[in-house]
Amino acid sequence: MDQFFQQLRKIQKKERSNGTLARVEDSFYKDIHKYLDELRTHIGNDPFAAEQYLLKDTQRIATEICERREHKITDAAVVNIHRSYHLFAGKPQFDLIDTTPLNLTPEEEKFYFSLIDTLTNHRKSISLEKLSSEEDIPNETKAPIKETPKPQSTTLDNGVESSQDAVLNRIDEISKAKVITDEKAEPIEKQIQKSNIKPAKVEDDISELARDNDEFVDLESIKIAKDSELVTMLVFDDVDSIVGVDERVYGPFRPQDLVVLPKINAKIFVKNHKARFVKI
Repeated sequence: MDQFFQQLRKIQKKERSNGTLARVEDSFYKDIHKYLDELRTHIGNDPFAAEQYLLKDTQRIATEICERREHKITDAAVVNIHRSYHLFAGKPQFDLIDTTPLNLTPEEEKFYFSLIDTLTNHRKSISLEKLSSEEDIPNETKAPIKETPKPQSTTLDNGVESSQDAVLNRIDEISKAKVITDEKAEPIEKQIQKSNIKPAKVEDDISELARDNDEFVDLESIKIAKDSELVTMLVFDDVDSIVGVDERVYGPFRPQDLVVLPKINAKIFVKNHKARFVKI
């Protein structure tokens, strides 16, 4: 019985340390249920049985493994669709790139392809081809569109329009505004170079707090603010998306990607030999 528990611990460690799925048997989930049933049988009605702690640990570890694998499978399906189905680039093209994750169980394989089908149908529903075909439907087959009567403008006694009319007029102006088509997006590195804002030093923060407030200065919160500063690093390996300390989503990352993210998150990459800091 302890042998299966040790095996679960090894799988948990691999799921935590690797961005890919750990290798498991096809009967992995059935084996978990079988092991839990055996533990419950040994426990019986004894609330002080030694297996009680083992049962709780097994449930916790198995749940974490399942959730981590679900995240990896979902991320893989989304990335696969992004690479295979091109949106808003003329006529949409769908060429499914076969990047099915390795080490899927039969249950997980079914889950993966159901995600692929759902994402594909969603992209088809918002594609230019789909929207264009809907516009070609004869008018008599389309449901009549009811026009909302525009409220009449009301003017106060002093000749000033009411706030409701002002809002409606503003909405009308926005609807008639021209769409900007020549706007160019710059990489985050160039935006940082052009910015005149320099990161504040921790020493300055401490001195300012000491001047303005006689109360205790939380040095730990200042350290966290310093670690939240953005730094640039060069990525070495494939890494899934992460949530930074600033609650923003970064990634997924690919080898030779030059990325900007909070310093505390970048340190984890460097410590695990997944990236190195660079100066721009």
